[in-house]
Amino acid sequence: MSRDRLARLLALRHSPGEVASKSERIYRSVLGRSEHIRAGNFDEVGVADLSLLFDLYDAEFFGGLLGAMLKEDGAGKVTLRLSDRMTKAAGKTILRKHRKRGVFRLVERAEYEIAVSTLLLFQTFHDVDRTVTVGGIVCRDRLEALQRIFEHELLHLAEFLAEGRSSCSAGQFQALSRAIFGHSAAVHDLVTPREIAAKHHEVRQGDLVAFEHDGRTRVGRINRITKRATVLVEDGAGRLFSDGRRYMTFYVPLDRLRKQG
Repeated sequence: MSRDRLARLLALRHSPGEVASKSERIYRSVLGRSEHIRAGNFDEVGVADLSLLFDLYDAEFFGGLLGAMLKEDGAGKVTLRLSDRMTKAAGKTILRKHRKRGVFRLVERAEYEIAVSTLLLFQTFHDVDRTVTVGGIVCRDRLEALQRIFEHELLHLAEFLAEGRSSCSAGQFQALSRAIFGHSAAVHDLVTPREIAAKHHEVRQGDLVAFEHDGRTRVGRINRITKRATVLVEDGAGRLFSDGRRYMTFYVPLDRLRKQG
């Protein structure tokens, strides 16, 4: 990757006041231009909204650098995706490399994808009343949370384009995050399925629970919580686990569980 690209990226600096004004302009632009997002705590979001955010952020915070690097690579547009299956990560940026046959030789091409978790977004600012932070910044509503998530993912994209690698635990990423967006952390604190399960159904990972299945009452322990609970029920016909016991695995809606003991 070009040293010039990295140097241009590292040269980006925005004061706290500039960050605040740029972020607010983007917030207002989305509310004014989106077909789905009409309020801070929006109920709908589309891929077109992520595309709008990309263009606004590239112009405001990167001075067109992201688009220029993508064009130089012949990578085309970034694939933008909304996911209702991401239960832990609020966002994810992926670099895929593949080879295509050119006129004289194989040519390596890169493709980039940014995914945002609608599951986490829509269960945040809903019915769990607490402070929500993303990137160390307190968010007032769902749109601000989406902005902070997207900022984080754009930094991953920028590093991928400049160096071919990116890690939010690395010092360079954290320095860029502070300099460009004023982030003080690289983590999110959105409302998770585990939190919803504890608040509304009073069950947690590791709890012993009972549920009905095929006319029988089954009793097992919650191994994982996503949209549903993964419950392991000890059974001689089940799969052997690392504790030396055999379990049957059931995926149970949270409202069908009864906590035991």
